[in-house]
Amino acid sequence: MKKEDVLNLMTELPPDLIEEADLQAPARRRLPRLARAGLIAACLCLVLIGTAAAVHFSGLSIVEGDNGVTYLQGGIAYVPYDSLSREIRTIIEEAGGHAAVQRAASWQAAEDLIGIDLLNNPVLDASPARTFFTKRGGVSGRFHVEPSKEKIHICGCFEIGGVNIEVESYLFTEYGQAQVENWDGTFLGLWFSDDSEVSLDSYTAPSSLTAQIIEAYTPSSNTNHCVGTVSLHGIPAIVWCQSTASMEEARAALYQILDGFLLD
Repeated sequence: MKKEDVLNLMTELPPDLIEEADLQAPARRRLPRLARAGLIAACLCLVLIGTAAAVHFSGLSIVEGDNGVTYLQGGIAYVPYDSLSREIRTIIEEAGGHAAVQRAASWQAAEDLIGIDLLNNPVLDASPARTFFTKRGGVSGRFHVEPSKEKIHICGCFEIGGVNIEVESYLFTEYGQAQVENWDGTFLGLWFSDDSEVSLDSYTAPSSLTAQIIEAYTPSSNTNHCVGTVSLHGIPAIVWCQSTASMEEARAALYQILDGFLLD
C-alpha cells in the first residue's frame, strides 16, 4: 500500500480508550514546531509510526515520536457505518469509499449531512467565523466534511474576539477498525520547528470534561497556538485557538469553549 493510501485510510485512526492519568506540572521542553505557517489547521498532519513516551489525559494521550513529531493517541470509539445518514453513505459509496471534501453552510449543516451529532457547544454556535476560513481538498470554506468509509472528519471555523478558532471532530466506523492490523492507535501528527518552546498541560472544565492542552509560540509569524483535545463520548474533538496578541488571549478563548461543551 502506498503512503498516500495509508494516510487516507488510517490517519487519525481508531484507538482503544486509554486509562486516564493525572498530569503533574506542565512539562516544558523543546520540540520541533509548526512546519507550516499560517492557519491553525496547517499544524495537522496525519501519520502513523512508532512512538516513544506518552502523557495521558482522560482517554487521550500525547505521544512523542522518535522523529520529533508529537502525536495524539486513543479516546476513540467506533460507530456502525449503517448509523450514518443515507445521504453521506451514498456520497461515499458512489465515490468508491473515499469521497471528495463536502462544503457545509454551518457546523449544524455538517452534522445533518452525516446524520450524527458530534458535539453540543452553545459558545461555538454563537461564534461563527466572519473572515477566517480554510481550504480542504481544494475546497475553500468555513465548514467542511471529509467523508470516507473508515472515518468522517468535520472541521469548522469560529472566532472569539481576536482569536481564530478551528474545531475538528473525527468519527470512526467499524471499517476503520477493521482496516488496520498492528496499528498502535496513534494519529494526528504535529510538527514543530526547532526554535519552539512547547508546553503540555491539562484543563478540567466545570462539567468535569478534561482536555489535553498544547501551547506553542511561532516566532516567524508572531502567533500563539493553544490547542485543546477532548474525547466526547468516544469522538475526538480538537480545538485550535490562534492569536497574534498573546498566549493568554488564545488560552482564554480555548477555556471558554471547553467550558461550553454540554455532555448530556
